[in-house]
Amino acid sequence: MIEIQTPRLTLRSYTSDDLDLIAGLYADAEVTASTKLGQLSRAQSEDNLNAYLSTWSKFGFGVCAAFDRVSGEYVGESGLFERESQGDLALRYIIAKEFWGKGLAFEAAHAVIDHAFRAMDIDRVLAFVEGPNKASHHIARKLGFTEEGSMQIAKCMLYRYALSADAWSRRQ
Repeated sequence: MIEIQTPRLTLRSYTSDDLDLIAGLYADAEVTASTKLGQLSRAQSEDNLNAYLSTWSKFGFGVCAAFDRVSGEYVGESGLFERESQGDLALRYIIAKEFWGKGLAFEAAHAVIDHAFRAMDIDRVLAFVEGPNKASHHIARKLGFTEEGSMQIAKCMLYRYALSADAWSRRQ
């Protein structure tokens, strides 16, 4: 199990025991409104958790559960997931709404990306952001991602961002 510490968070690999945490996060329609997944049932959340565990097994890294370092409260998740059709790794972060507006998504994503580029032999990470999600566009740019294009998916535009290991190391 991996554990990453930031000034305010502890991120650790998900385990099969975390279904209640992830199902609660994904059941919140407001939290998942700007995610490609949308609101998920418990069974769908379990499928997603199993996909995360598979990524951990394959790459030795994946999506992490994020906890407040002081209180131990589950605040959400951040990590990398494999885009099955392309084999790329993409950034994911979802923060519970009671923790919005505190910079935790940026902090978690920064720690995940830094660890991934240092510990894994990957050349780049992708990020996908729905058009209306201004906060996530801001986070992607602040992390150093550059926009590569967009595509219409269902009812909104999905923007594709990329960050290379070289660009990341130049920023650090």
